[in-house]
Amino acid sequence: MDTITERVRSMYERFPYPSGAPAFRQGVHSGLLLSRVRRRRRGLGPVTVLDAGCGRGVGLVAAAALEPEVQFVGIDLSRPSLADAQAEITRRGLGNVRLQCIDLMTLEGLDVPEGGFDVILSSGVVHHLSDPVRGLTLLAARLAPHGVLSLMVYGRHGRESLRRMVDSIDLLVPRSAALEERLLIGRELASQAALPAIRVGPSADLGELSDVEFVDRYLNVNETSYDVEGFFRLIEAAGLSFLRWSEPADWEPLAHLPPGPLRERVRALPARQRARLMELWNWMPRLEAQLVAPGNGPRPALDLRRVRGESLAISPECTVERVERFVGGAARLERLSLRVRRRKPQSVQEPVICELLAFLASQPQPVPLPRLQAAISAAGHSPADCGEGIRRLLDWDAVYRPWGDGPLNGVQESII
Repeated sequence: MDTITERVRSMYERFPYPSGAPAFRQGVHSGLLLSRVRRRRRGLGPVTVLDAGCGRGVGLVAAAALEPEVQFVGIDLSRPSLADAQAEITRRGLGNVRLQCIDLMTLEGLDVPEGGFDVILSSGVVHHLSDPVRGLTLLAARLAPHGVLSLMVYGRHGRESLRRMVDSIDLLVPRSAALEERLLIGRELASQAALPAIRVGPSADLGELSDVEFVDRYLNVNETSYDVEGFFRLIEAAGLSFLRWSEPADWEPLAHLPPGPLRERVRALPARQRARLMELWNWMPRLEAQLVAPGNGPRPALDLRRVRGESLAISPECTVERVERFVGGAARLERLSLRVRRRKPQSVQEPVICELLAFLASQPQPVPLPRLQAAISAAGHSPADCGEGIRRLLDWDAVYRPWGDGPLNGVQESII
């Protein structure tokens, strides 16, 4: 184990991370991730997911509880963190999770399924490695050809205000001092309300952070942050290809600009350059994207003229609230409130979209598109309206297309 890795391990064993109870995170649902790529999984066994740097299992446990049919492996160097994760796994009676104490700079001893992992999750870990390119390259080599790697690393420009706090602590207490001493001075500095310059952006919640979170954010012994170009250099050096941002709207300036000369100028830029603009215009404390092996890529868009074998389900990253009116002893669906990931909720009043969401929400399994169209037609909507509603829901990421067991497009069947 190299010296930097030993220091990182020591820090996280003294301050096991992250704090808090298990909670669902975006970009972790294996069915959703695998539905986005054109290479289809062919194995008969269960889907396998590696959480590379699972810490105390806050995200891992929630993901395993959400997908009990999926086999999860969590790896980390912090033994206290793994002990906490195992205690929560045992408490919940989860039989689909295994933990291993593994160095991400070597991956020695990691049990890899034949053909590689279907999904690899790495959130907030690679940027703490002594050699991020090497660490990500090792993970890429364990990814199945059809698989998806969900990666989050720190964003350089979005953490500029946070760096003021880090640099202030470094001036007051050198990094060679004991971590507990640096924490004491850092906490006192954070309590100074007369210093607003270091209490903006990502550091606005200083007073609410636990010691564990404070150490990870401001006193970390090793970290690398990335701008957009650096991020793409990292993933390309690791032999991976970019699939999509976890929240595409965050990285597309065209979604935020009114018609005019500026919008047309932005439209002419390549996608990576447009992402660079968003990085400069907004606080982007993290770069979060989904990556694939060479030869894989985005799944073709749904063709509503050829739907045999296609199904839809509500995205696990989407929440729906129903607003009903009770008239004559019966409930009538009036509108829905829809929220995808961290976006603002939006009110949906179009009857066909409300019917589509209500029907999908009532089904325990993904719904074949011909059956969905039949249900919406029975409610009085035309095939054209049904097709337009499906397109809009797919554009919003409110629904997704799980890979089924049957052949895709083997028989033409249209719902438009």
